[in-house]
Parts: sequence; C-alpha cells; structure tokens
Amino acid sequence: MSPFDDELAPLPSESWWDTYQENRELPMVPQVYNWTCSICSLNWLQHATGLDPHVDRIHTAYQIGYPSCVDQWSGLKDTACLVRVLESYGVEAVQEWVDFDRALDIASTTAYILNSTTMYHFMGGRGLTQWGGLWVANSAQGYRGVWESVSAEQFAALAPWQMVWLVR
Repeated sequence: MSPFDDELAPLPSESWWDTYQENRELPMVPQVYNWTCSICSLNWLQHATGLDPHVDRIHTAYQIGYPSCVDQWSGLKDTACLVRVLESYGVEAVQEWVDFDRALDIASTTAYILNSTTMYHFMGGRGLTQWGGLWVANSAQGYRGVWESVSAEQFAALAPWQMVWLVR
C-alpha cells in the first residue's frame, strides 16, 4: 500500500457516461426565447453528462458561437457548431441524419441531441421510453405536440431528423 493510499485520496472521476446514467432525469428549464432550443439542449447535455456541469446558457451560446453559429434571426445555423463545442471537452461527437430505427439505436447506447428540421427544434436526449419511443429533454414542452417523448408516428410526421451524439 502506498503512503498516498488513504481515505482522503480523491475517488477516480466518473466518465461522462456514468454521470449521464445518473442524470437522465435532470430537469430541462424552459427556453425563454423561441430561437434558443439548441442552446438549451446543448446546455442540458453539458450538465447531464458532467462535461461542464456549471456552465450557464449564456456561456453555452457563446461557446456555440453567437452570433456566427446561433442568433435570434436564424437559431442554430449549423450542427457542426454543436459538434465543435462537445469535442472541445475531449470527447468525440458525430452529427448524423437518422431514420427512426437508427435514432432508437443511438438513443439506446449514448447521449445525444435530437433535431427535427420540420419542427426546427432541438431537444436533449435522455434515452428511450418504456414503450419504444425517444425520451427527450424538451425546452419547449408541447411544441408541435412533443412533450417528453417522440413516438414513431411523431418521428414520421416531423421528419427529417438529425442527431448529434457522443461516441462511447
């Protein structure tokens, strides 16, 4: 036993996946402005995964790139801006256009942000619902009939969809 091994030594840090597993039910604070859903979703993911648990939404907006990547006239202009922020934490992130089966596959294995370009709305990803849908952290509850989940029927009606997800 090393002289440095004692009960005062810090525990090994959890991985973002371990933190996410514990924080999927983290509340999503409603968005104040209609163009900030991508900011809200990224900020929720930063907190839920522990990548940046103390960052506020204003700082998240500037991390994304206000006004070059996100602004009050266009909302988020390019999901590559979300990928860039996530990768700044030393994780690998992917943007992918998805059908429902692929979205379920991703949601069952990792943390994600979901975007319907028909809704023009981003949501944090909590995982899967018990009845086979996508469980989401939605900053605009009820917008276009979406609350805390996206069913196969809603997915089809609001297609096309893309996801930004973390590689495990």
